[in-house]
Amino acid sequence: MRTIKELQQRLDFQYSFDSRYDIEQDDKIHLLYVSPKLNATGYYRMIAPALEINKTDTHKAIITSIETNDFSKKLSDFVNQLDERLIVWADYIIFPSLFSDVNYLIKAINTLNPSVQLVMDVDRNYFAVPLSIPLSQKLTEEKLKCFQSNLGLMDIVTVSNEAFQKFLQRFIDDRLENKNTFVQFIPSLVSRFGYEEMLPLLRNSSDKLRVGLIKPSEEDLLSLKEVLLKNSSSFKEKIQFVCLGKPHSSKEVDLLLKEIDCELHNSVSFLDYFEKLNSLQLDIVLLPAKEELFNRHQNSHLFLELSVFGIPVIASIHHPAKAFIKDGETGFIASEVPEWIELLQSFIKDDGDIKRVATNALKSIWMIHQYTSRHSQLFTDVFI
Repeated sequence: MRTIKELQQRLDFQYSFDSRYDIEQDDKIHLLYVSPKLNATGYYRMIAPALEINKTDTHKAIITSIETNDFSKKLSDFVNQLDERLIVWADYIIFPSLFSDVNYLIKAINTLNPSVQLVMDVDRNYFAVPLSIPLSQKLTEEKLKCFQSNLGLMDIVTVSNEAFQKFLQRFIDDRLENKNTFVQFIPSLVSRFGYEEMLPLLRNSSDKLRVGLIKPSEEDLLSLKEVLLKNSSSFKEKIQFVCLGKPHSSKEVDLLLKEIDCELHNSVSFLDYFEKLNSLQLDIVLLPAKEELFNRHQNSHLFLELSVFGIPVIASIHHPAKAFIKDGETGFIASEVPEWIELLQSFIKDDGDIKRVATNALKSIWMIHQYTSRHSQLFTDVFI
């Protein structure tokens, strides 16, 4: 994270324009990333791509600012700080998801730079957020209406999930008449910028199998209730459940976590997240997911992160990580309750499969899902 921290400091508005940005003329294609937050979405979808793009000979990226993950601040506060010189410099301007009326801004941009292409990266299906997730309470009807309208103002919308790409393209074509917005799939990838100065991988030194649950939703966690209770009661002395960032509190969730004697850890800032994940010394992580539109269109960030740390997963057949897993080789896939129970119990008795798959997952993620010249081609194909 060293490079990202230094970049965030350099982009502080207290410094002069010339100190923050290099807009010297060249023959490259220019990408302007607008105010990503320093959270998972900002990192995977804007910050890491910008840093990796700048390694190429054909494209150049500038990030306007890197904002703290402060929910009390509106994106419009940062968007309004867009400097005219950056707008004129850009061939593409990439926004995060926009939930306020930006018609005035888009008109101003098009006046300053009529040839610029407008892009919005949509990190999840905001039209299908479950009610149990606190985000759903912030997505008022007015905000969703603005978001829908803003989709039609874009030339390109980028997403990290192929199923979501097809859904959103149909949605735009059906709901927004006479709009020519093109939805493009760009996968989230692993970048070494996120793991600078990271400590060596930490391994479980206890006698118990440490089984992780990372920021599960209430519905997804409760879908594994029988699995968790069964294994906790049968192998109490051999298994330790660990939850990082428990779901929105409910009596049923609280009772379940208490019954399985789950080791609880509060969510941490993204700057500290990778270090925290490493420190948990997890042997395996469960990725539950109910069959619903929101899960089907989710991103794959967590699977990427766990694989980097050599932590294999058991993923629900409804989890998007399924698309990345070779069952039994780079992870495990389960559907019915008996499958989850059987897999966990086999690992408790013999963790040989876990160690083998952990090694495979670690190798696979850096071979297939990191930024390479081949993956850089994805960006040069979209931003031409």
